[in-house]
Amino acid sequence: MSAEQDVRPVDTLRVEGTWQWLCRAVDEVGRPERGQAVTLFPAAGDGRDPALCSVLVVPPMPQSAHVARDFTRAALADRADDELVDDMAVTVSELVSNALRYGRAPNSLAEPQPSLWLAVWDRLPYAVCAVTDDSERIPVEGHPDEFAESGRGLQVVSALSDSWGWNLRAAGGKTVWALFRL
Repeated sequence: MSAEQDVRPVDTLRVEGTWQWLCRAVDEVGRPERGQAVTLFPAAGDGRDPALCSVLVVPPMPQSAHVARDFTRAALADRADDELVDDMAVTVSELVSNALRYGRAPNSLAEPQPSLWLAVWDRLPYAVCAVTDDSERIPVEGHPDEFAESGRGLQVVSALSDSWGWNLRAAGGKTVWALFRL
């Protein structure tokens, strides 16, 4: 795993366009059936849409983070080097764990079922992973004391990704995303 931030010039509009595209896709496509993986293909090859967008609804079970990591590694194996894929897999694991722990809609008794979205652009050197949940609770980096057993997930996401953030979804809930430079 690499925790060093890579300082290179960034085309802010292109970066913003990648996660905005993914957030719009989440709103427009909606969640696939539970446990189903879907690959979305771009409408046009103009570089604005990703070359690959894969979606998985993560079941609420103890192995969910493992399932999400495996899905990430399989989807991105030919798109990035092993170290970056490992960083993305760890990031996805943290985002999925947070969605399962904190992602329940207010006043809902239903188990959270987050969706994991992975998008890779061919003409842009970026990949974005995003996890949706039904809560509108804003994700905040924790600052636990040195003996705490939890609370560092978003610190890990921040250290491994080039950028991360969140957006509220049109139908309720939120999308938490992390961007990686390939």
